[in-house]
Amino acid sequence: MVIPWVIKRQLTFFAVFLFLIIIIVAIIVIKMTAPTCNDGKQNQDEQSVDCGGVCKPCVGEIKNLVVAWSKVFKLQDGKFDVAALIDNPNLSAGVLSLKYKFKLYDENNILVAIKDGEMFINPAESQLVFETGIDTGQRVPVRAFIELSDNIEWKRIEKEKAPLVVSKKQFSNSPFPMMSVVVDNKSSFGVKDIFVSVVLYDKNKNAVGVSSSKIDYIGGNSSKEMTFTWPEPFTEEPAGSDVIVGTNLTQ
Repeated sequence: MVIPWVIKRQLTFFAVFLFLIIIIVAIIVIKMTAPTCNDGKQNQDEQSVDCGGVCKPCVGEIKNLVVAWSKVFKLQDGKFDVAALIDNPNLSAGVLSLKYKFKLYDENNILVAIKDGEMFINPAESQLVFETGIDTGQRVPVRAFIELSDNIEWKRIEKEKAPLVVSKKQFSNSPFPMMSVVVDNKSSFGVKDIFVSVVLYDKNKNAVGVSSSKIDYIGGNSSKEMTFTWPEPFTEEPAGSDVIVGTNLTQ
């Protein structure tokens, strides 16, 4: 029996149409069944169900932030700076917004001032928390403690650090304390919003002075010089210093 060419053409069109429908359905099914970070299964390279690997860090993997030190620094009578150094031991987890509270106490352990704030935390970095010009009136704080929020929302961070290098730091104590810092951008691309913090130490590695500022922009393969000052010379010239430079990798 010979099939008319019209019917052959219709059968061909139908076969092509059916093939396309099968392909579309197959793609939809594959997408619906592909591993994700919220499918309730441990797949991909996850270390537990829907966490670890390519997904957000597992709760059990997160290590607590470490407060290396916190201290109060006198600016003038009734005005004080307060700072704390926070270490994040997590290699790939950071915090977009961490709330903190500084509490300043006098020599009788009486609370004289409270200062709230908010900061980001990059993975595997030490970051200085710094508040300046806290008014304590007639009270003189001698100790400072920092309280970090218990409600921390960790975020997996995969951004690479900008290649920023401190190529120069020079301190002088007279006629007033001043430290010059040069930051180099080693990449061919410009870098925005660079946070720079300075910590001065005595011979026992105790912090005796702190300051912090921000560079809005450094062009590719360029440098920027900053100057940090303090109101009065230190009784004993600082024996060392650290300069902490970085950008917000959590955004």
